[in-house]
Amino acid sequence: MSKKKKLILFAGLIIFAVVLIFVLNRKPSDKIHANTYIHGVAVGGLTAPEANAVLMEFWQPNLAIQTVAYTINGEIVAEFTFADFGLQYDFSGLIQKAMDDNLRGVFERMIGQKRLILDEIGFTVIHEQAMSVFSALSRQVDVMPTNASFAMIDGQIIVSAETKGHGLDVQAAAVATENVLRSRGCGTVELMLHTIEPKHTAADFDFTVSVLGSFRTKYTGDETDPRIYNIRLASDRINNQVLFPGDVFSAGALIAAHKPNSGYKPAIVLVSGEPKEDIGGGVCQVVTTLYNAVLVAELPITQRHNHSAPVSYVDSGFDATVAGDYYDLKFKNNTEHPILIVSQLKNEELVISVHGLESRPQERSVRFSARKVKTLSPDPCREVVDAAVPKGKRHVVLEPQEGFHIELLKHVYMNGKEVETVKINTSIYKPLRGVVAIGAGE
Repeated sequence: MSKKKKLILFAGLIIFAVVLIFVLNRKPSDKIHANTYIHGVAVGGLTAPEANAVLMEFWQPNLAIQTVAYTINGEIVAEFTFADFGLQYDFSGLIQKAMDDNLRGVFERMIGQKRLILDEIGFTVIHEQAMSVFSALSRQVDVMPTNASFAMIDGQIIVSAETKGHGLDVQAAAVATENVLRSRGCGTVELMLHTIEPKHTAADFDFTVSVLGSFRTKYTGDETDPRIYNIRLASDRINNQVLFPGDVFSAGALIAAHKPNSGYKPAIVLVSGEPKEDIGGGVCQVVTTLYNAVLVAELPITQRHNHSAPVSYVDSGFDATVAGDYYDLKFKNNTEHPILIVSQLKNEELVISVHGLESRPQERSVRFSARKVKTLSPDPCREVVDAAVPKGKRHVVLEPQEGFHIELLKHVYMNGKEVETVKINTSIYKPLRGVVAIGAGE
């Protein structure tokens, strides 16, 4: 090695030693070294909190204008700002690096060169806000599948085919979104969708549809009668309802006479055995007719309530009522195939039928009967003073009625011979106390 090269090497070692001694013996500073830049923002001479404030002032406003656009097949379907995700930049790592002394930094300052820190900017998102964005995306792009179904149309059973749906792949969208947020610039995410299969297909309806049970009750009047109007409305709401295997049918939920803005009109109903006007009067005739159709179809009835007093359109023990969210008629499809409820008004009759696959033996039949097992006497008539009735006269305002306990029985026949009698339920009709007006007039 030549003498000149040795001198240069020696000088380099001396400089390195001086710099090393400077670095090792230099007292820590609470300020960033001069001529330091973090992603183009000058932070030299600032304390860590001051640098953080400057960087936040420069970067944070962009969150309200930088966007993530979401597309499906290249078409934008939604767009959200970075701020919508609750994004917050985190400069702590970069600031710490700017404050750390090292040989490269010393040399950069010695020769007057800018120190540029371009490491990745950290960030955090508010989980709840991010999930609300993806929930909004799902609501916008998800399409639920539709099950195959059947309905009675113009007297014919028509099967409608199923359709597949699709849903947002939230995990894929979240990963792609994070990449855009990390880039600190506007970006586009192509949404990935997954197929959602329907639960029931047309193959589930590949069977011969039969009438499992049917019942009819009479009514008089036309649509100008609020009671008939209510009967038709309730009938329409249960018509062509499908129960898949295992489903439970709730007449109260579908008829919904107790819901606000139900669409029903005021008409006469029985309240504690007395006729009064209330919203939805008449719907119980639909419930009762349905109840009897289900009895004949022999589907398990899981909830049923009788009226407080006998009704005119069926015999005692054969009625059913709904009220509020506490009285309901419910039954279950315990068969292996879908069941269809058909309800129609024609020729002053309400006809409700239950359709499905007939699996009962052809030689089997059922009949229902009611028997009175107890009579309940009413209390003595309640007397009220009425100035409209001449003094000394008495006028019966409401006739007293006896109450009953009625048992409903199912009789099972094979080839015309009764082989079984089953008690279905007991209906209790409370006695009705009469009202007599005592005259107080002239």
